[in-house]
Amino acid sequence: MRNWVMSLAAVATAALVLATAPAVADEVTYRNERFGTSASFPSEAFPDQLPAPTNGDGLGWTSPEGAEIFIYARPNQGGETPKSVIGDRAEVDKVTYDKSGRSWAVVSGYRDGRIFYERYVFRGNLIHSVSIRYPESLRSTYDPLVGPVTMTLRGPSSG
Repeated sequence: MRNWVMSLAAVATAALVLATAPAVADEVTYRNERFGTSASFPSEAFPDQLPAPTNGDGLGWTSPEGAEIFIYARPNQGGETPKSVIGDRAEVDKVTYDKSGRSWAVVSGYRDGRIFYERYVFRGNLIHSVSIRYPESLRSTYDPLVGPVTMTLRGPSSG
């Protein structure tokens, strides 16, 4: 009888935990066949896939509210470095944050009244990237996603 009561208590506890646990969002993991670039993001944040570009360098998704994510790679145009990519962005955009290492860079700021955050990973002759853009009015929704999403960016060394 005691084992039956213990089993019932364990089942009741497990049911309570499952009932009160937050729902886990569906995650999209995109892997580019051309370059091997990959990254993951919550599907409800960017539910609508954009048409694929004809060159096969990546894909993009949007939200009804105007947020966008792009996951792609491109050949290094010769001599590009993490610091030069940041410098190029600063020529066009209002950069408010940047950081780089030997083989990576992140840059964030404003362009056309929207927030952008981009992470670049340099591998061999390729530059892999994930770019998130959103209206400033959506900051509280998308700012918490930026770090976790961009840190999923991966890319092989050649393409």
